[in-house]
Amino acid sequence: MDVEMEDTFKPIKCNEDDVVEFGDNTYKVSKIKFGLSQSSKSSLSYRLQQELNNQRIQLPSDDLFSQQGIDCQILTLGSQRWKKGKVKFNLSIEFYIEDDIEITHTQDLDITESESPLEDLRRMINEGS
Repeated sequence: MDVEMEDTFKPIKCNEDDVVEFGDNTYKVSKIKFGLSQSSKSSLSYRLQQELNNQRIQLPSDDLFSQQGIDCQILTLGSQRWKKGKVKFNLSIEFYIEDDIEITHTQDLDITESESPLEDLRRMINEGS
């Protein structure tokens, strides 16, 4: 992560039912995660394997994102011998928000305590599911 992003954005944990907006499209976090997991099981794994092969890195697996991992050995710095193990490739989704700016003029807000801007998005998504 570059320094500028570290200064203005901070990571947050998300729940499965949280909603993310990309322009005109909104999605539940669970839908994004599901789509990512399905992609990683097929075409994404194949494409990554091809790119690694182009870099002359050949791994003995058709499914790089296998839950079982890929058998391998590692020789760590300072070690006298190889150690058997597995390597796993994982994809993750990380959410970063801009640092919250405290609002001093609450009369400018049209949001009541019982209504959140996310309520409309959640209602739209639940109606569409």
